[in-house]
Amino acid sequence: MFDLKNNIGAKSFSFRNIKDNTECAAAIQATGSRTVDLSGCHVNFDAPESWEEVISIYAEKGLSIPGVGVALMKNDEKWNRRFFEFTKQAGGRLVSITFIPDDMEKTIACVEKLCEEYNMVSGIHNHGGYHWLGNTTMLDYVFARSNKSIGLCFDTAWCMHTHLEKPVEWMERYSDRIYGVHFKDFLWTPNGDHTDTAVGEGSLDLPAVLAQFKTLEHVESAVIEYEGADPVEQTKKSIDNIKSLL
Repeated sequence: MFDLKNNIGAKSFSFRNIKDNTECAAAIQATGSRTVDLSGCHVNFDAPESWEEVISIYAEKGLSIPGVGVALMKNDEKWNRRFFEFTKQAGGRLVSITFIPDDMEKTIACVEKLCEEYNMVSGIHNHGGYHWLGNTTMLDYVFARSNKSIGLCFDTAWCMHTHLEKPVEWMERYSDRIYGVHFKDFLWTPNGDHTDTAVGEGSLDLPAVLAQFKTLEHVESAVIEYEGADPVEQTKKSIDNIKSLL
């Protein structure tokens, strides 16, 4: 079982406006995070000569890197391999992914091959009701056509964005394929628009989600993602809210 209290982290995309990795690592450390899931805004996957420095910057702040993403997978092994190679070098085991419908079967086969080769897992990121992989119909379709090296990098707020099922229902449905969790929360306006808020202070039923999280057996990474202003303050508040319920 994933030790959320001691291994909760932050999504580096929350700090996308901080371009320098040294400053970004310091900001994430200030939130009380123990881990960081790195986004492409903080690592150049086309420059392997820079990877060691990036990894060491976060390590110096006491931050491990259990995963990266969200990475666009293609029917192109050379393209896809970069993400797995960096994650291996960083000591992680999760690549969160997305892909387009074109050549889907070949893309899936390529991802499965790389997961086996690198002894890693991949997790489809459910990016909202507007995204083709953001609903259970398509996720069920993909999972029925792939092995369990391809699972879900579950985003709580984007699940709520579908207005179809609740996060706890998704966690029950995909319990054996949830490899990553993005704790994220939304506030809704009367016309259906959303804004980010600290986790536990919006529409997310955090106690129920945390209770269900305890039943998950295959989580490699669990991070806060907050895309609004003041990411240090709001990420720290999110972590504090979660820890207060553990």
